[in-house]
Parts: sequence; C-alpha cells; structure tokens
Amino acid sequence: MEQVVETEVTGITANKNKSMPQLNWHHVYTQDFAPVATTRSTQPIEMYYELHGTGSKKIALLMGMNAPCQSWDYQTCHFGAMDEYTVLCFDARGVGWTVGSWDLYNSEQWALDFIELLDHLNWTKDIHAVGHSAGGQALMKALLLNTVPNRFLSASLLNTTAGGLRPLAGPWTIISNLFVKDPQEQMMRLIRINYTESWLNGKVDGDVTNFDHLCARINDRNSRNRPQNIGSMISQAVASLRHWVSDKDLEIIKKSGIATLVVSNSWDNFAYSSHSVHLATKLSPWKFIVFDDAGHNVPTAKYEELNNLLDAFWKHAEMKQQEQLPQE
Repeated sequence: MEQVVETEVTGITANKNKSMPQLNWHHVYTQDFAPVATTRSTQPIEMYYELHGTGSKKIALLMGMNAPCQSWDYQTCHFGAMDEYTVLCFDARGVGWTVGSWDLYNSEQWALDFIELLDHLNWTKDIHAVGHSAGGQALMKALLLNTVPNRFLSASLLNTTAGGLRPLAGPWTIISNLFVKDPQEQMMRLIRINYTESWLNGKVDGDVTNFDHLCARINDRNSRNRPQNIGSMISQAVASLRHWVSDKDLEIIKKSGIATLVVSNSWDNFAYSSHSVHLATKLSPWKFIVFDDAGHNVPTAKYEELNNLLDAFWKHAEMKQQEQLPQE
C-alpha cells in the first residue's frame, strides 16, 4: 500500500498521491488503490478500495453491475462504526474510480481481481464476504477459485443467480438509457426498475417519500464518483450475463464448509426469484430470506433488516467455527 496521511480534523486516513472521492463519514476509514490483473490484462488496473472501521473481524462487500462501492454506504457506515469490524468495499473494473481493460472480462476475471485485492491487503483468513447481484456472481466464482485455506468464513448471496435467462426489463432499461440525455431522467428510470412502486411511494420522514429520499441519496453517491463510459457499462453487463456456475460447482461450495446465506425478494427485474430458490436448494444455507416490497436493491431498500440479518449470520458462522475446533 502507498503511504497514507492522517487528516488532523477528522482523523480519516487518505492516500495523498492520487485523486479519490471526498468522503465525510464520522467513522475511521482508509482509501487507496491496489494493482490487480497485472498479468491478465492488456492495461494496468489500479483498483480503488475503501476500508471502514478498525475491528478484527473482516467483512468484504462486492457490489453489483455498474454500481460503485459507495452503494454499500448503509452497510459501511453501520458496520464501520462498530468496534468489532473492518469492512472492505471496492470499485470493480470500469466503475467509479477503477479504470481498466475489458479484454475477456467475465465474472471469473471479476473474482480474480477481488482475490488479488485480498492478497494485496493480506486478508487470508476468516472473511465474511457479501455479494449483491453481479457481485454475488463474482463471489461464487471467488469461492471456487480461491486457493488459500480458510480464507472465507461465510458467504452471503444477495439477489443473485448461478446463471441462466434473466428478466428483460432490467437490461432493456439500461440499454434504452443510452438514448436518454438527461442524467436525472436516467437515474429515475433505473430507480423505478430497481424498487417496488409501493416502497417508493412510502414515507420516510413526514411527507418525504422513499423515492425523493433515494434520489437525493443517489445524487450524493454520484457526486463522489466519476461518470461511467458506455463501453465499461456494456462490458460489465455482458460479464454478468455470461456468468455461469454449475450445480456441480454449487456442490463444491456446499461441501467446502463455508457458511452461506441466500437473500432474495418477491419482485426483481434483474434476477428471477426462482434463481435464489435454486441457490438455496443446492447450497442448503443457514437461512433463505425473501423480502417483500423491496425490489432488486435490498442493501438499500431493506438496509436495517439486512444489517441485522448479516450480523446474526456472521455470529452464527463464528460460533459454528468454534464448535468445529478440536477440544483441548
């Protein structure tokens, strides 16, 4: 890692040598870049990542297609402020502050980038990994490609799929958005296919709807990120659509002993709920949770319920590990 300096006003560490987003969280966090895919890509890739908190328990968050790591803010701010956790999130290739070549990019390359980031950080044991949507696809591949024993203690798969046909509404909106000039209109169109109408119309505070609150939050997230170019957007979408994990692969994950959690919802324009049912059937997870009135982006729409669920799951995985240790 490159040299970092601590800001006296906030106590936040930040790399002083490279341009990065300005964050204003109250908990301690670190920003930096890590070299990945140095032998797998035609161009050098510097992966942007953040570490939130300073606890001994390690959490790794993999965000979905075309979404920056800032989209985990409900989780990084919650768990990063707790004494027990250090939370890692990162921008995948072509998203946010990570640039890079798209040659032969697929969910396997996505997973290898993630594993090399973990190597860079020397994260080699007892990681609780959480993958949302395409990030869940990359996580499944990472579980299969990892060669370090006991690196992963648990894996949470949120609104994701092992592969197969997907709903058309999500990809169609992304493609048609290329012909929409107004960025605010693009954002609102994406919001309406990611969240249920009843949830968007619900009230947060007084007369403020979830829709209005979410627009403000996404605009704030976008203000901390760089615009994504069309090539990167399409390439990451293709990487997600090409993803495939066989039933045999799922059986390997199940037999590895890594604790799993599968989370879905009753309405989704990017992954069929039946895909999550398939994962739950093959993996026999600790729990299979289906949220109602959530839409695809459960980490935002149901953040309180999800955070409590993840915390309980991680404690379950740690207890299970302790029970399996040899008795003295």
